[in-house]
Amino acid sequence: MRKLPDWLLQEQATLEASKSHHYLQMNLHTLRHFLGKMKQTTPAFKAKTSSWMRLVYFLTLAILITTAHHTIQLWILGILLLLHIAMLPGETLLHLFKVLVKVLLFSTIVILPSILFQGFQNGGLFLLRAGIIVLNISLFLATTTSIQLVEALRQLHVPKTFVQTIDITLKYSYILGKHLHQQIECVQLRTVGQKVSLHLFGSLLGLLYLSTKNHTKEVYEAMLLRGYGMDRKQKEPFCWKKEDGLLLLELVFLIAVTTLLR
Repeated sequence: MRKLPDWLLQEQATLEASKSHHYLQMNLHTLRHFLGKMKQTTPAFKAKTSSWMRLVYFLTLAILITTAHHTIQLWILGILLLLHIAMLPGETLLHLFKVLVKVLLFSTIVILPSILFQGFQNGGLFLLRAGIIVLNISLFLATTTSIQLVEALRQLHVPKTFVQTIDITLKYSYILGKHLHQQIECVQLRTVGQKVSLHLFGSLLGLLYLSTKNHTKEVYEAMLLRGYGMDRKQKEPFCWKKEDGLLLLELVFLIAVTTLLR
């Protein structure tokens, strides 16, 4: 029976990851989550209403929340939002709850001097408004993807320049995040067991700028060759569903109630 080589019998201490490597791993995890959201073509919850109606509902609620000055107004808005949020899947609700807790803790720290000197009344109204805003944004993001957002803007006949700017920005944000993810992953693999200098993050940003600059020129030239111009007419069919009518009635009810309670 043959013996194992000596180098296999020697015990070697495993290299522990440094704090800078933990920081790189956190950034990679955040970027993967961001790229996954950007690449997502189906929402977490498939709503029956049209995308343009959900956008109108989101913007109207945002205006009503920011202009509400009484607790009863915010309470009514919060109750109706919670009824919609209760239909979301469990994983989305758990993520929403974590974000809500973080926002409320941060808001409490920010307005703590105001609470100490002026009482909890104004501070409580601010915290309630911040929480309902988070619920409104979370509901819209859970039911509407970036593709549906651009489609909704076109259906609402928003100016073409504005729609195309948002469309290109969303698509290029994904490419930008992908470039950064590849660079951080390369740094992590090449510096195993070593301490990563903070100056390297500045170099990463510089490399990211140069690579995206070249990529932008290539994309612009490709758009010109394919005849992509601002005069291109692209009309999205305006669809109306029976569920849109129910959501519209809910909006009318909310506007009427918040106006009467002023």
